Amino acid sequence: MKKFYLLIVVVIFSSTLMAQTYRIDTSEISFENKLRPCLKVSFDADAKTVKKRWSNFLKKNYKIKTKGIGLFSDKDLVSTEDVILNNIADKRMNIYAHVTDIPGGSDMKYFMSFGYDFFIGPKDYPDAFGGMKKLLNDFSVEFLNDYYSDETSKILKQIKGYERDIKKDNNAIKKNQKKSLKASSAEATGLEAKNNANNNDINLTQDKIKDLQQKLEEIKVKQGGIIRN
Repeated sequence: MKKFYLLIVVVIFSSTLMAQTYRIDTSEISFENKLRPCLKVSFDADAKTVKKRWSNFLKKNYKIKTKGIGLFSDKDLVSTEDVILNNIADKRMNIYAHVTDIPGGSDMKYFMSFGYDFFIGPKDYPDAFGGMKKLLNDFSVEFLNDYYSDETSKILKQIKGYERDIKKDNNAIKKNQKKSLKASSAEATGLEAKNNANNNDINLTQDKIKDLQQKLEEIKVKQGGIIRN
């Protein structure tokens, strides 16, 4: 009985891990020729989207302006210097986010320092490092909910467009069927060929709709898996 109960717990725990949409890990990054402690997270969105949303998040919530992303600038490293975040520490600090594209999305490495060479890590500054993780969780939850909502809206718009295409093809088929009743044998054959083409287009479009509906289900699962960690 104990073994059976343990198996259930393991299955539930494994399912929870699999359901997580994002995961924050402690890592390191090479910066100014040294390895620095950082927090790492991966997103489905491309790097440029993440950098823009990160900059907007800091500006909206902390009135902090960043460098490295803008109308005429798009760098891997987005940074801001000499700012205070009281929920992390009462000292002035620098904030860095290194975001790069990977297959299917992007990787973000986020790190901070007090002054020139005092980088916040789990050993030297555990409380501040915990505050960093909370901030990254705040960003990840807000960003991913907005991102997946936007993706859902785009897909629903595509589906409506495809449904309009199917309606046009069906209307064309009905018109051709009416014409064929009064048409000559040669004309009726031509109209039948057009209808076959329209039916083929409808089948292809329906397959596209099914693919998009599958994506919607995947997004729904991912939104359900946006869990702070």
